[in-house]
Amino acid sequence: MAHASHAKKERLTVSLSHDAIEYLESARAQAQAPSMSAYFETIVRDLQAKAQMALIEANTVAYYDNLSAGEVEEQADWGRVGAASLSRHDD
Repeated sequence: MAHASHAKKERLTVSLSHDAIEYLESARAQAQAPSMSAYFETIVRDLQAKAQMALIEANTVAYYDNLSAGEVEEQADWGRVGAASLSRHDD
């Protein structure tokens, strides 16, 4: 994926309430973003990262929810092996 500062930009026009604009201007200043466009790029990247993390979490939950009892026990065994290995390194 191209870095945001090198990607071709497209204009987007939105209409917002005065309160929303004041909030965004204040938040942009606090974030020290050089422009409102840069601030929106940051917001979009953050939203994309959160959506990607939510998808990963949902897929992980679905994976573990679909394990058989034997697979759950095997995963627990591997967890105990890992914990024992970590405790030896802490000593």
